[in-house]
Amino acid sequence: MLFSSLALALFAAVATAAPASQDANAAKAIRGPCIPAVFPGTPPNITAITPGTAVTGLYLSNSDASVAGGAAILSTATTINRLEFDEGTIAAYQGYCSPFYLQIGTSDKSYKPLTWDFTAVDNIWDADFNKIVTAKASGSSEFLACKPLLSTASDPFTLYLQTGTDRPVGACSALTQLKVSKNGLIIPETK
Repeated sequence: MLFSSLALALFAAVATAAPASQDANAAKAIRGPCIPAVFPGTPPNITAITPGTAVTGLYLSNSDASVAGGAAILSTATTINRLEFDEGTIAAYQGYCSPFYLQIGTSDKSYKPLTWDFTAVDNIWDADFNKIVTAKASGSSEFLACKPLLSTASDPFTLYLQTGTDRPVGACSALTQLKVSKNGLIIPETK
């Protein structure tokens, strides 16, 4: 009796499993809390680096780290606790086991909105540790940081990829570059 119950439970589990041929990105969309690995040192980050601008030293982050579709922002704190660069993607782990990917939106203007999404789109970015972030299609490494008209000093800057001279409505005085920090992990020396 016990054997037949176990066999029936195993059959039910196999029968309801997703077929292997399903889109590989579906597995990436599974969201849930993840216990992040704790390493000594500071986690790597992406920072605005152009001297003399209001955004120098601010971190690339997600306007809503709990959902896809959040806008890319520059703020004093980051929601990113791990970065990966693979096949032209920027994957940011933000307290979940699967990453958000930095995407370039479409626009008929020269500034392109940046958002975070579950789906990886390959070959968008040229980025790696200790390197300036560049969009591969346009070759641009310039980003426009803007605040809405009715914003406060503590509000984050919304980030756009700049490929020309157009500017959105709002306070868009900061044109900057983004740089990925060196890997922040401190590896103890061995003797």
